[in-house]
Amino acid sequence: MRHLIVVFSFFILSIFSACSPEGAVLLTAGEFDDIMQSSISSDTLPVDQIEFLDPYDCYFLALKASGLGYFEEALVLARHCWKNEGGFIGERAAELSIRLLMENRDYKEAEFLASLASAEYPSNYNVRRAVVEAEYWQRQDRAVLKTLDEVEKYRDSESDGELKLFRAVSVFRLGEAGWQDEWRKLFYQVPASDYIRRGWDYLTAASDFDFDDFSSDANLFKAKYAHAVGEYTDAASSYRAFLGETGAGSVPDLIVSDIENLYIRSGSKLEGARMLEASGSDSAEFLSAAARLYRRAGRNTDADRCMNRVIEMHSGRLTDRELWYSLDIKIRLNLTNAVDSLEFYIQRWDDADFFADTLNNLCTALAARQRWSSITRLALMLQDTGPSAVYDRCRYISRRAAALGWIAETEFSDGYTELYYRILAGESIDEIKPLTDIQQLSAVCTDAPVPRNEAERYVGGLLHYDTGNVLAVVHEYSEELSEDFLAYTASQSAARGEYLDSIRMMYQFSGHYSITGFRSLYPDIYRTEIEKVSAANDIPPQLMFALVWKESGFENDIVSRSGAVGLSQLMPATAEDVAGRQRMEVEDLTDPVENLELGAWYLNWLKSYVGNTSAAVLSYNGGPGRVGGWLQSWRNLPGDLLYEVVPVAETHMYGKRVLEAAVMYGLLYYGIDAEQTLKIFFQEKL
Repeated sequence: MRHLIVVFSFFILSIFSACSPEGAVLLTAGEFDDIMQSSISSDTLPVDQIEFLDPYDCYFLALKASGLGYFEEALVLARHCWKNEGGFIGERAAELSIRLLMENRDYKEAEFLASLASAEYPSNYNVRRAVVEAEYWQRQDRAVLKTLDEVEKYRDSESDGELKLFRAVSVFRLGEAGWQDEWRKLFYQVPASDYIRRGWDYLTAASDFDFDDFSSDANLFKAKYAHAVGEYTDAASSYRAFLGETGAGSVPDLIVSDIENLYIRSGSKLEGARMLEASGSDSAEFLSAAARLYRRAGRNTDADRCMNRVIEMHSGRLTDRELWYSLDIKIRLNLTNAVDSLEFYIQRWDDADFFADTLNNLCTALAARQRWSSITRLALMLQDTGPSAVYDRCRYISRRAAALGWIAETEFSDGYTELYYRILAGESIDEIKPLTDIQQLSAVCTDAPVPRNEAERYVGGLLHYDTGNVLAVVHEYSEELSEDFLAYTASQSAARGEYLDSIRMMYQFSGHYSITGFRSLYPDIYRTEIEKVSAANDIPPQLMFALVWKESGFENDIVSRSGAVGLSQLMPATAEDVAGRQRMEVEDLTDPVENLELGAWYLNWLKSYVGNTSAAVLSYNGGPGRVGGWLQSWRNLPGDLLYEVVPVAETHMYGKRVLEAAVMYGLLYYGIDAEQTLKIFFQEKL
């Protein structure tokens, strides 16, 4: 067994902790790693020395030790924290102690600790659930069933398919009457997944198992298992047999979702749509699933027919999901009818933001056909109902069309909420305006702010010990983190070279950014290199900064799913072509200097190829051939409206985000006002 024996390290930690009333010790993650690696011995751990450690800090030390593979040390540290620290961190330490034991398959000790933690933290689902799991793996089936009765009172248990597996297996092992009903619940109430596979494997391996015990449900069992292991043809056959025996009226919604998912995965969407419509012509769930599959198969008329039946059946009691699909299908079929019917959806939706993407598609399609009056009408309908981002977009387009003399001007409420449209409209933006004086810029936050709450203390500890999950925790607790704390957290991540994570952290802030917040969101990284390649290729530095910010978040070794590499996210073939034109060799695309040189040259070449900066930015994402076609199709549109008709959502948003970032980099680091940067993009006053 491995144990810590270097006693002086505990004294060092106690000194650091004593100087840190907020619980953020000064020992770095690297120093801790060195201590851990030099403190391994077969001798007994001097437990009395643990008492010198600050219990709060022990939790983060335990996380770090666990990440480094020091199981026993992590467990001792976590238990010390749990014993001596209450509240939020004490509860986290209890969870960690139990998890470590479960991962080490010490189920008896895990059960004991989980039982203690359940009494101490009765509202904590995770520790109560751990009792069940530990009992299950020890085959304590009576205890499993008793504990499950308590655990299933928690709301989180409703979506926990493994609990249903635990109950089904335990009842079967005990040979209790009605054990078949628990297995039916598993296969009826849990999606096709690994839990289904595990259940099937257990049942079919049992010597006293017989499918006759399940009569007509046998086909469902076979279908769900085949689905779970990827045998889609067999699964489809068994699902059809099951539906033929059962009838649509008796099939739960989850089974319908499973069938829909099967046909999506197998690629047989049209076949699935026809089967579901034929099998459940009187079932709203079957028809909804059929409509979604028809839509995926490009059969929008069939999809609309099915969704209209669903609307008739529900008599107005429609979910946002059903409304979204119905509206999206109508947009695909006929834009005029979609606009005419929009009031129906507005009156019935619960969450307007749920519809933002499909309403944006409607706006794009109308703009592409230059139906400015319809966009005005859309804006007026969304003025009081949202989503605000789509309303901003529609009224900006309407105002621009009116300014160009294409339609009459319409009165809208003043002020935009979206930064992009605030910039285009030239609005006085309080948090941006002061930045035009370069002398007024404040530094990025590098001093740790005093934590205001438990969430900030927690994130601060995770950050200090470099536990590797800081971004996920920031996302979870973003509503409780102040801007200056997020800025500090981002700066610390950036200091470790985790630039993309630092940007993503700042994106979690939901309020209005201060100067410090904006500088953390748009960090000043690789400035010397970016300014050099910008000057060499006649590119404004704020534009090159923006492109790198959007493409890679300044991660020099990042590789996208499509294979694009480095700061400028160049495809290897593109890089080879660019290098050949410059009579140079591609040596290492993760090298910042080489990548930036190639990316800047390519952006400048795109500008000369498509004729202007705004189109070059779109081309960097969407390709020059495609963008050239858009320029030809909409050659009468000014640059800002061209961005609004881009039919590829990714490229549409790419252009907007790069423009925003370019404006911000100009303001933050060069004292260039927004209007000057806009002219770089659009060569005109908007």
